[in-house]
Amino acid sequence: MIRFSSLFLKPVSERQAPGYKDVVKRPMDLTSLKRNLSKGRIRTVAQFQRDLMLMFQNAVMYNDSDHQVYRMAVEMQREVLEQIQVLSIWLDERRVLNSLE
Repeated sequence: MIRFSSLFLKPVSERQAPGYKDVVKRPMDLTSLKRNLSKGRIRTVAQFQRDLMLMFQNAVMYNDSDHQVYRMAVEMQREVLEQIQVLSIWLDERRVLNSLE
């Protein structure tokens, strides 16, 4: 996932993507996500996951399916969802073990 992360590090500019703000009504990038976390705007794992998926969906919505950014966003989203699933399984197992103690 890290190999494509620089693409999503900063907000998308009009110069990088003409018309982006006309297509994407709720922009999201990793810097904004981090800021929202540190300011307490994101309080739950579900809110964090929602904004992370929003970032990927924005890239998919703006770019054509044959564009490199589209493919990177789809791949990163898949990898993140896999990691979230692994984490969820681990957390469920921890809950079960803790309830047995």
